[in-house]
Amino acid sequence: MAELLGLGTTDQPYMRMIDPLISSPLKGALKSERIPAERKDPKNWPKPMQEQWGDDEGATGGNRARTRQIEQFRKLRAALDDFKPDFILIWSKDGRESLKDFAIPQYWIQGHKETQTKLYTSLGRKENFFGEDADRLVTIPGHQDGAKYLVKGLVDQGFDPTYSLEPMHQDGLAHTFKGVAVHLDWDKRQLATPIVPVSVDPFGPRQRGQDGMSPVVATDPRPISPARAFELGRATARVLRASPYRVALVAGTGWSHANNTSWERAWVHPDMESDQRRHEEWANNKFRTWGQDFTYEELEEYGQWELLCWIMLAGAMTEIGAKVAHSDFQEGWIFNSNWVNTAFTPA
Repeated sequence: MAELLGLGTTDQPYMRMIDPLISSPLKGALKSERIPAERKDPKNWPKPMQEQWGDDEGATGGNRARTRQIEQFRKLRAALDDFKPDFILIWSKDGRESLKDFAIPQYWIQGHKETQTKLYTSLGRKENFFGEDADRLVTIPGHQDGAKYLVKGLVDQGFDPTYSLEPMHQDGLAHTFKGVAVHLDWDKRQLATPIVPVSVDPFGPRQRGQDGMSPVVATDPRPISPARAFELGRATARVLRASPYRVALVAGTGWSHANNTSWERAWVHPDMESDQRRHEEWANNKFRTWGQDFTYEELEEYGQWELLCWIMLAGAMTEIGAKVAHSDFQEGWIFNSNWVNTAFTPA
């Protein structure tokens, strides 16, 4: 029976950019006509948000936040080095970034042999924290055999996964997966361990901007349900435990996002109270009912749609009985989302 390792981290793209750009999502939201004037005024913000914003629109606060994240990334890297996986499976969002409107599956497994990507270009920005050539192509290995093994196993367990055998994104990988790849190898940025990206669409046909998403349309298709996401995580763990591979399972998204709820709510910061409550459950291994605890309405109310990836990890860790060894919650008042970094004990 193969061992599995559970990890969680953020994909936050602006963290890899230069300091003045880290708070770009908030700066964009403040320009929106949909955000009421009183919410745009820093004098009306919570004190911690004012402190992160400072007198330089978040450049100093962003640098400090990144410093803490780098410490967390190194802890996850140490766990990976100790575990020595054959490949890394990453659940992260891909809200039509790769497939556009050609297909909108709830999730799909990428079984490419390798991909070449501009690792230091993100969201069209070339300025990066590392001072790297933004146009340089970096090869990231995939694990096609492992991906196909997973697809077959999920089909045998009653799931109907969509999958691809070659990169579908114009840049090889969506920015979310590029981010996770960098964060798991922050110091070398030459991730040699193959990855199997599993793209999760948390938004369906809705459109998202820096000031929020288009309103819910009752007749539109919805993303995968929390209950199904949890069961998908459990099934993934069952399949991979029976495989010949040691696999690290990674949830690679932030938690609640200011722009992951309807623009009618006019958020300028994430939902701290709900995220903190959920992280307390998470860190204390009380996530075994997350498949039933979340509803579409709650994901919408708190902007937690990307937690669908973490619910998949919760299902997998429940299946193998793994316990949290380390978890850190960082408030991102001016960074659009809160960030969690977690490592489980291998099981």
